[in-house]
Amino acid sequence: MRIIFSGGGTGGHIYPALAIREILSKKYTFESGYVGVTGGMEEKIVSRVENISFMGVRAQGMPRTISPKWFTFPFTNLMGIVDACKHIRNFKPDLVIATGGFVSFPILTAAKTLGIPYIIHEQNAAMGVTNRIFAKKAAKVLLTYESAAKVDNKKIVLTGNPVRSAFLEQKPSNDSKFKKNEGEFILLSVGGSRGALSINKACIALANEWLPEHPEIKLIHISGERDYEMVKNSIPKQPANYQLLPYLHEMKEAFDVADLLISRAGATILSEIAVCKKPAILIPYPYATDNHQEKNARTLENLGAAKVLLDKDLNKDNLVKLLEEIRKGDNLKAMSEAMGKSRPDDVEDRILKQIELVLEHRA
Repeated sequence: MRIIFSGGGTGGHIYPALAIREILSKKYTFESGYVGVTGGMEEKIVSRVENISFMGVRAQGMPRTISPKWFTFPFTNLMGIVDACKHIRNFKPDLVIATGGFVSFPILTAAKTLGIPYIIHEQNAAMGVTNRIFAKKAAKVLLTYESAAKVDNKKIVLTGNPVRSAFLEQKPSNDSKFKKNEGEFILLSVGGSRGALSINKACIALANEWLPEHPEIKLIHISGERDYEMVKNSIPKQPANYQLLPYLHEMKEAFDVADLLISRAGATILSEIAVCKKPAILIPYPYATDNHQEKNARTLENLGAAKVLLDKDLNKDNLVKLLEEIRKGDNLKAMSEAMGKSRPDDVEDRILKQIELVLEHRA
């Protein structure tokens, strides 16, 4: 059996695809291919994974504003479809599984054209453009949030968002690069796979003005590669209780030592936070499609698992105020318990069951 996976642009699309591959590998033996943009983030991440062949295609996202990209957009994706058709003919997949992002467009078009069944997984509360285009002809549409599409429990099924197997391992790694000293409170700031400028600026202010006065608190700041040099140069004298990283593939190691997270509110990072039962300050990306990040964040806030700080209100003073509020009394413990209850325990089993149905029908 052969399966092609696809999804990209951000880690929020890539990691669910790899997580689904891990789920399937526990029951099935199959050859794996991964289709994404040549030189894109997905190629970099997938190259670290064993026994999966990366297949590059040309693809371009739909421009959101008037720009010269409107002239290249159709031709780039047309060539990407040609690339994807070649990959399908060479690889001969039995199934294609796509997790969103414009990088999935060529392979889904090719699969539809060549009669290869495909499954779509949607991570967010509002379905992305590519997934909306191909949902009607999909063998299955798997949802994280019921608001993304009308669930019928046959073709369109609410499963939840999968996480990588590393996050399902509750025991911390013995060779972790992160250590926690006795009595130390650790903040972990994650802006997403590409980073978040507003969160990075707030963390710069914390490192320069606040952390030196609070040695009992340590900030692990994952800035994203785009802003790393800017952040590094903006903190001329990094305090001892501050650790800056451009990116971290083994994110679970940082989660294990963290007492509280500062994060965007993409579906994938929220699923990882929930599995690890970590309380969080969520700062939704304000330009997300249909404002789905704020919807995600408000859901967790209503459950008592997180606090929401809007991007327009983000600054050092508001962040510190919220941090101090959360640390009072039993707030952290209560938020941690609520976060753990926010995600079903059987997400991976639900996804496996739905894919099994498609494979059985295919056989």
